[in-house]
Amino acid sequence: MKNSSISSASEYRPKDFNEMIGQDAIVKTLSNAINSQKIPQALLFCGPRGVGKTSCARILAKKINNLDENFEYNIFELDAASNNSVEDIRNITEQIRIPPQYGKFKVYIIDEVHMLSNAAFNAFLKSLEEPPPHVVFILATTEKNKIIPTILSRCQIYDFKKVNNNSIKVLLSKICREKKIKFDDSSLEIIAEKSDGSIRDSLSMFDRLVSFTNSNLSIDEVTSNLNILDYESYFEFTSLIFKKDIPGILSMYDKIYNRGIDDVNFLNGISKHFREILINKLVKSDLKDEFKIKYQKQGDNFSDEDLILMIDIVNDCLIDYQKVNDKRIHTEICLLKLTSLDNIKKKNSLIKTSEFSNEIIIEKEVDQVFLTDKEESKLFISSNDEVSLLSLASLNFKKVESTEEEDQIELPNDDYTESDVRIAWKKFCDNEKLSGNNNMFSLLNMNDPIIENNSIIISTINKMNQKEVNGYKSKIQAFISKELNNYSIDVDVSLSEVEQKKIYIDSKDKLNALVKENDNISFLINEFKLRV
Repeated sequence: MKNSSISSASEYRPKDFNEMIGQDAIVKTLSNAINSQKIPQALLFCGPRGVGKTSCARILAKKINNLDENFEYNIFELDAASNNSVEDIRNITEQIRIPPQYGKFKVYIIDEVHMLSNAAFNAFLKSLEEPPPHVVFILATTEKNKIIPTILSRCQIYDFKKVNNNSIKVLLSKICREKKIKFDDSSLEIIAEKSDGSIRDSLSMFDRLVSFTNSNLSIDEVTSNLNILDYESYFEFTSLIFKKDIPGILSMYDKIYNRGIDDVNFLNGISKHFREILINKLVKSDLKDEFKIKYQKQGDNFSDEDLILMIDIVNDCLIDYQKVNDKRIHTEICLLKLTSLDNIKKKNSLIKTSEFSNEIIIEKEVDQVFLTDKEESKLFISSNDEVSLLSLASLNFKKVESTEEEDQIELPNDDYTESDVRIAWKKFCDNEKLSGNNNMFSLLNMNDPIIENNSIIISTINKMNQKEVNGYKSKIQAFISKELNNYSIDVDVSLSEVEQKKIYIDSKDKLNALVKENDNISFLINEFKLRV
């Protein structure tokens, strides 16, 4: 590479519309406007950084004046990031009254226009709405959302887009050939991907890597300098996941961690890798690219559902990454989850089944507030002769009358302790309170439940309360079964022994009861002529 103090971003800045990369629609629109001599007097160029907004503004300024020399007398550039006051705008307002010395138009390019103060925007409105015929304003910004609507309504808006990786790669390979820099395609692809659609960023990165590699861009050198993994590492990692090789996965991650590669970059990279596998699996095409062939070959090892679940697991890990203290363990757990897809799918299936059952039970409770013990037993237990529409068993019930025995869902039956039951019970009660169901919360907390074998006995103080809790019995059973992962638990609602005694309606009933228990009370009533 020749010694030069000029950066590639400056050296290869577009000087004509045909040198603009990735903005074909905008170039065509502006070219047609110039040819038809219908130049708007206020334009707004907005889009990501480093995609050619300022370069396009300069090219347009030269084109409309048809000048190759002395064009600096017609172009006035203002950086609004450092010149954002009312006074700066007033200087422009005074200058625009003077016609250009050369060409037809004076062009004012205001970069980062969103940085102008509100007062400066207001001072600029009149000039922008009714500029002299010899003035064209070109505003450029990366944050269109920060520009006030009154400015937007006075401009013709052009949205610049990110440049695709292939276009950036073509530009970089052209520069390498011109400057006789050795390179391989994979290294240029990584630079293009890392630049995130910005040509300026890719060229700055390119200059740094050329110096680092002494004009020999190889995949190993590039990934080492950018502190990222190469494509082959992700293919190897995915193969270990398919084989469920947990020691191999942890060993490879340990090497990555010790290299100082950032976990977030690594997780983002593996998520993108799964995405590429899924895309190449879903979109069948004639593959000539070596990587596409590898993606499709690796995709044969996974179902579409598995790949979507894998991407979801990694994304969940990224969402929670900043919240955890030990980030290494958090990342390792994510990698271990990727090897346990079958268990995760089974667990998700059980959760969905339980949720579906809860929804059915709740709907039934709306229609029928109080259920009999017989009806409630059908919610969880069904015989071959009669399958309740509300039971979990009905989910696997095949509607064939000739079949004598029906397959039942094998529900979990984990071990639990009395302490586990009481924790689940308290959690259910707390949930009811949080849901605003204070009445049920109070009823459930009047007496602690009794745990006997596989039964939870809820004691109530009267028949009305017993009936009300009975209506909630199925919901309680579903919740506790899910919490303990045991669906053989039964819930029963009973009357407490004390409250099974007669409840007296009025004072006369109470007096008659007292007289029966104590004859002396009757004697006192007669002696002192008392009355109720």
